[in-house]
Amino acid sequence: MDLHQIQITYLPDQDRLLLKLSFAEKDKSARQEIDLLFTRRTTMQFWPMLLEAMGKQVKMSKPSAAHASSELVQMEHEASVAEMKDSGHFNAPLEDDVESWPLGKEAMLPENIQFHVHAKLPFRMEFTVAGGKNFEIAMGKRLLHGFCKLFQDAVEKADWGFTLEMMGNAPEAPPAGMLN
Repeated sequence: MDLHQIQITYLPDQDRLLLKLSFAEKDKSARQEIDLLFTRRTTMQFWPMLLEAMGKQVKMSKPSAAHASSELVQMEHEASVAEMKDSGHFNAPLEDDVESWPLGKEAMLPENIQFHVHAKLPFRMEFTVAGGKNFEIAMGKRLLHGFCKLFQDAVEKADWGFTLEMMGNAPEAPPAGMLN
């Protein structure tokens, strides 16, 4: 099955993000859905690891530009998000014709998230949930950056007191001061 749709929404009553991952066969039949909950803490741990893995993949795919990996990730992000907005991908509602939930209908908290990066291969994320159940999703560059944008927007709506910045876009730390 292929990743079909992604939705990330803020649940104010739980103060969590709900990540819905929809999978379908190539002909869009036999839809399955996996739902994950992200707490503020999980999100704050997940985001830097995600960015690090994205930068690592750029360095592996383009070794001659390794010194500028954060700038390349930022440029890819801006181009991918613009392309997805222009094509209307962010406006499509989540289809609700789910046939099965392989990990159960209840959304689960991820216990572990691993990133698998290789030069010129799709970016892969492996999620482990309660009971040792796990699943993996693979994303090409455009989809990965769309996923990042959905996370950024959901965290902004959650108003958790922080933003998810892309590489090269984060505010710089103030210069170190002198102590007397």
